[in-house]
Amino acid sequence: MTPSVAASQIAGHVPAQSPYEDVVFGQNLSITAGWLAVGRDPANVAPKANLFGAIRYDIGVGGPASLYVRYTASPSERNVFLPTEPAVSRLVATPSVLTQIIDGGLDISLTGKKSWHRTIPSIAAGVGLVSDFAEVDAGGYQFGTKFAFSYGFGLRYFARRGPQIRVDLTNYTWQYQFPDSFFAQASDTTAILQNTANRSVFKGNWGLSAGVTFPIFR
Repeated sequence: MTPSVAASQIAGHVPAQSPYEDVVFGQNLSITAGWLAVGRDPANVAPKANLFGAIRYDIGVGGPASLYVRYTASPSERNVFLPTEPAVSRLVATPSVLTQIIDGGLDISLTGKKSWHRTIPSIAAGVGLVSDFAEVDAGGYQFGTKFAFSYGFGLRYFARRGPQIRVDLTNYTWQYQFPDSFFAQASDTTAILQNTANRSVFKGNWGLSAGVTFPIFR
C-alpha cells in the first residue's frame, strides 16, 4: 500500500497540512522478526520462548480490508520427560525443535483508506496450522499438527523513501493434548500431570515483531 501524492481533504485542515493521506491498498510483501513468548503448558513440554521470523503477503480486497497469508518459524528447544521415572530424574532430554505456523486471515485498517501522520494502525484475525513435524518422543508425547488461531494489532509507517516499516503484536493460540502415560504414577508416587482436566488445554503465545514491507506488482 502507498500514500497518494495529494493529502486528503479533512474538515479543519487545509489539504497541504492535513495529517491524513489517501492510501492505495495493493499487494505487499513483509519480512519481520521478533520474540515469541510461548505460553507454559501444564506438562512443561511446550517449546521455550525464542526468536522467530515471518514472511507475509497482503492484498487489498476493498475499502480498508486486506487479506493476508503468513509463514512463521521459531527455532527453540523443549523438554522430554519419561513418565515412569521419579520426578528427580524424569527430564531426559531437551531437543531442538522448529515450530512452524502458516495462517491467513483479514486485516482491517483503523484509519480507513487513509494514513495518519504516515502511519496506519490495524487489527487482524486469522486461522491456520501449527506443527513442529517431530515424531513421538521417548515419553510418548507428540506435538503433532493442529489448528492455530491468531489475532493481533499492527502499525505501519510510510517513510518518505524506502520500504514501509511495520510492527506487529500477534497472539497465536493452539491446543496441547497429553497421553495417558502423563497421568500414571511413577515409583515415587508422582506423575507429570495429576489433574485429568489438563488432558487437553489451549494456550496463547504472544509474538512481538518488527520488519519491513515492500509494495509488489505495482
